[in-house]
Amino acid sequence: MGSSPEAGPVGNSAPLRIWFDYKHFEYWHRLEFERLVTAMSAGRSSEAVLVDDRGQADCVVRIGGCPSLGQDSLFKSLHLNKAKSPPEFVWDYSDLPTGALPGFYASLPSYMYDQKRHRAFSIPLVCNELVRPYDPNEATFFYGFFGAISSGVRARMVPLLNAHPRRAEGLIEVRDSIWNQMFDRSGLQPKLDYTENLRRSRFILCPRGSVLAGAGSRLYETMQAARVPVLISDWITLPEGVDWEACSVRIKERDLGRIPEILEPYSGRWEQMAANARRSWEHHFSNEALLDELGRQLKGLLSSYAEDDALVRLSSRCRIALGYAAYSPRLGYRRLQDLRARARKRQ
Repeated sequence: MGSSPEAGPVGNSAPLRIWFDYKHFEYWHRLEFERLVTAMSAGRSSEAVLVDDRGQADCVVRIGGCPSLGQDSLFKSLHLNKAKSPPEFVWDYSDLPTGALPGFYASLPSYMYDQKRHRAFSIPLVCNELVRPYDPNEATFFYGFFGAISSGVRARMVPLLNAHPRRAEGLIEVRDSIWNQMFDRSGLQPKLDYTENLRRSRFILCPRGSVLAGAGSRLYETMQAARVPVLISDWITLPEGVDWEACSVRIKERDLGRIPEILEPYSGRWEQMAANARRSWEHHFSNEALLDELGRQLKGLLSSYAEDDALVRLSSRCRIALGYAAYSPRLGYRRLQDLRARARKRQ
């Protein structure tokens, strides 16, 4: 990253000077973010440049750091940040974000999303470095899923598909989560198995996991692999600028038992949809494109950053409170299920 003149007002045509803040993370996360920033700085961008010093920046992007449901109090989340100089935004990839701070979110539910404060975006981590684009001819299964049963949606989906008359057309593999092994770059077998599922399937099922909304890294890995993501998350908010109808399929959570029938009309053009998905990933979410994409969207967020309208503040607080209201019953139900499971083990 190079230096730049003293920060000042930025026009829509001038490159935005961005400083990334990730020093608060432990070693392995920090190492990944350093690699990301280095790769981003090597890409071409007319929208933004990276700087080495906070004092030279037009804005700061802090990776992580937003209050989360289940970890922080409602009071803390409602205490919205005040305007800072330079303006600060978060890049949050947690499972249960509140959206209390302005910035980019990988899994912020649509009912908590505020266009003036938020942008949906990919996560800032490479979860599986083995993913690459695959030949369409290698996809012999109609649809595929590889992952853990980490949500009620997945717990309902797998038995329904295994009992479906067309179950032989799907490649369903239930495994333990490999999230905690993400930093292992030695060619871990579960990662290889995951990429095999991508390679052999035309449509990749992307049901929400332990999040209120979103599809995590699976959505972007599917696009990177030149396969068609099938989004199964009723409250998902998708990044702007992508023609999602041309490269993905949306299925409501209530239609889990009809997945093969819903996908059937798309089967004749899946290769074109897969090519569209790969192209969209290259243009928006690859390392070479990330800086340009972030710069473009940050300019939109900056235009409303200084607003101090009472209705904007009230709307933000209401959305956060709604998030807590939606999360609390799910948390209570999960704890009840855990108690029942322990009781059954003791019998």
